[in-house]
Amino acid sequence: MRAGVLIIVAFWCLPVSSQTLEIMGSDEGFLPFYYGDNLNKGILVEVINEFSLEAGITAGFRPMPRKRQAWALEKGRANAVFANPLWMPLPDRMHAVGPVLTWRDRLFAQPGRQPASFDDLDGSICLRKWFVYSDQLERRIGTNLARHDSYNAQQMLGMFLNKRCDYAVMNEMEFRFLAKLVEVDPNFYSTELIDAEWPVYLGILKTEAALIEAAEAFFATHTVDAEAMLPKLPPPDRHISIQPDK
Repeated sequence: MRAGVLIIVAFWCLPVSSQTLEIMGSDEGFLPFYYGDNLNKGILVEVINEFSLEAGITAGFRPMPRKRQAWALEKGRANAVFANPLWMPLPDRMHAVGPVLTWRDRLFAQPGRQPASFDDLDGSICLRKWFVYSDQLERRIGTNLARHDSYNAQQMLGMFLNKRCDYAVMNEMEFRFLAKLVEVDPNFYSTELIDAEWPVYLGILKTEAALIEAAEAFFATHTVDAEAMLPKLPPPDRHISIQPDK
């Protein structure tokens, strides 16, 4: 009996370094934040690597389709996810650390088109199929704007660079990352208009008190400078097949 009690006490007194932060991630549109066949590249991967070294915690990303993330948390396959608190799986059971960074969807326009507001948009626009955009944009589609759907960011950027549409809305870091890979200057197309932006947090299961404490301490002083990290990121494992017109 005494031995059993000692084992239980030892378990609860384990140091933080004995625990593992398993972050779920989907490769569906999260360039350049985490990507690669094993989700081992990207801005947030680099940040978590720094956290792991500083806190002495084993941490990594676990590829997981978004529709299975709640299941993975319940089954103990993972204990964390990067998301907005409104969109976290099992939100009542997650503790949000951060915000870590801001996700921002920017409007990009062909040269010579610099709209002052969304009310000035006319022509055609490339958007992601099944994605929900802001009301300010949606109300223009079908009247002043013809919509062209793409299945992913690479297809959208290819359509836009080949002038199949006058505008495109993409996460600004994603656009800049992909444009760099095909040697296109993203500033040539950038506008001041933001369709939507929201803070991204690291959500950790509330039962992982030691991991939460370590993450809170780390992100209290750590600033994610995505712009500075972008030029140093390696290319994706999968070939980028965007061929802009010359």
